[in-house]
Amino acid sequence: MSVTQAGFEPLLTLLDMQMNVNRQLLMLAEEQRQSIINNQVEKLDALVKQQSALLRQLTGLEKKRLEAAANLHACLGLPDRLFTLSELIPYAPPQQQPGLHSLLNEFASLLTKLKDTNDANKLLLQTNIDLNDLLLNLLSDDEAPLNNLYRVDGRKAAENPATPNLFDHQV
Repeated sequence: MSVTQAGFEPLLTLLDMQMNVNRQLLMLAEEQRQSIINNQVEKLDALVKQQSALLRQLTGLEKKRLEAAANLHACLGLPDRLFTLSELIPYAPPQQQPGLHSLLNEFASLLTKLKDTNDANKLLLQTNIDLNDLLLNLLSDDEAPLNNLYRVDGRKAAENPATPNLFDHQV
């Protein structure tokens, strides 16, 4: 094994580990979507805790990856700056370059899917929050006090409002 190949091995190992954690994060994000859609709050809470643990693990791996990259820079005699994976590929031994290219493409694809899934989940959660706000406003509308079920301070409004509330209207 050449010095160059040996210098790339720790980095490749850490990148594979990060890839696996990101795959797990994507699966969790997809499960979170189903939990949001099905209004499974307890399951969503458990999934968020799992996600937090994976993110902590990913943070630790990223610190190790930065150390491995610094060691690789020293081994290759490169300037002391961070290089992207695509910039490092030409310095890798020829037999490792195809694997690095596929790893780079897989990372790009996986991170795009993860971002899209998280964006969709964010939209679903925001829609859910907006719907809950709407329902709360319907229950305690300051501008139409006769339709209120509750006062601003949270106490119950008068037992028999003068007009039927929103839910008693005929359609």
